[in-house]
Amino acid sequence: MSGITRRQFLGKLAVLGGVGLGVAGGLAGRRWWEGEILSASPPAPPQPPTPWSTEALYYTSVVQEGTLNCSACHGEADPPLPVTYCHTPHAGIYVRCNLCPHRCFIPEGQRGRCRVRENRGGRLFSMVYGNPCAVHVDPIEKKPFYHFLPAAATFSLATAGCNLRCLYCQNWEISQVPPEETKNYDLPPERIVYHALDLGAPVIAYTYTEPIVFYEYMLETARQAREAGLKNVVISAGFINPEPLRALCAAVDAIKIDLKGYDEDFYRKICQAELRPVLEAIRVIHESGIHLEIVNLVVPTLNDRIDQLRALARWLAREVSPDVPLHFTRFSPAYKLTNLPPTPVETLERAREVALEEGMRFVYVGNVWGHSGSHTYCPRCGEAVILREGFAVRAYHIRKGACAYCGEPIPGVWWPEGTSISPTGTSGETSDQ
Repeated sequence: MSGITRRQFLGKLAVLGGVGLGVAGGLAGRRWWEGEILSASPPAPPQPPTPWSTEALYYTSVVQEGTLNCSACHGEADPPLPVTYCHTPHAGIYVRCNLCPHRCFIPEGQRGRCRVRENRGGRLFSMVYGNPCAVHVDPIEKKPFYHFLPAAATFSLATAGCNLRCLYCQNWEISQVPPEETKNYDLPPERIVYHALDLGAPVIAYTYTEPIVFYEYMLETARQAREAGLKNVVISAGFINPEPLRALCAAVDAIKIDLKGYDEDFYRKICQAELRPVLEAIRVIHESGIHLEIVNLVVPTLNDRIDQLRALARWLAREVSPDVPLHFTRFSPAYKLTNLPPTPVETLERAREVALEEGMRFVYVGNVWGHSGSHTYCPRCGEAVILREGFAVRAYHIRKGACAYCGEPIPGVWWPEGTSISPTGTSGETSDQ
């Protein structure tokens, strides 16, 4: 495997597009650095974008001539929201965003809860199309995807904004602010695809914040990437309505859902969201046939009760599939929950045990360096078919989608036979958790 240093990578991007991005080396797979600039010219840069250059998908306009009946709007929520949320009478042109279950009712000139979708004269516009605030090249294990092209490099991007308010968010500096408060880069879909191809990254990952809020940007990039022969993976909390989710599933290859917990109160109090739409999203993804993995970040005292963790695993095994990879990952104090300690490793190990007891076949311990629970084991013979150390793949024993020792099929998206799998390193400082 040939490598690329941080200095080389930044220098190459500076020549190609003037983008200074925080990326470290350690890519794996094909040849990443040829020693000189490619002869092909990059796509011509677009005209300077306006703040609302792309109209959003999935919304309806509402013209309100008199005072708005707030109780009618709030009463549609489940459970109903108190009318006291509204402190002033409303009149004018509104839009209702139908992208996620919040279904924000947005006055003219204002934005929804995600901070990135704005009502302009009764039309909803994305304020982050082609303007990511974080771009890195990561190993796919960092997402984490453990059953999708192990050791692949991912060209990873995010914009500002999120439709959740998780009190422990690892990337709150970019997820809990509008795009005016982040440093953004002019990277429309065609340039994302160009750079991924140029750097030899076979996968584009939509990650770090919440890709649902930059839905239009992600969808168009994914479509162009697929035409170019690249794979697309999404790292999401899954708080999205079924119709846009089905359209997304048709354009991407894999989705990892952060299932925050298996408790409605936890979702409402800690994340300001609802559990049921996320469970429905998981079903929709599985039914679509694309690759699915689930992560549960185990937060001490908040979602770490063993009976809840067991119920989560039981629901996945019975309502979705026991073959879905399930990751229990370690919490680190962050944002508004710095008072809590890191998750005890024993809690993660017990969570893995009960999930296996409930019938899940591939259960992992995450964010614990060097733990044996990060390996992939054949459910039939028990041999380790993939050995990992941190985000690095150290051994790969899958042949034609099956255990190299006993021939048991291992569900996932694997490399074609004969592909050389090289150890991967880490990249960037932005977390996927």
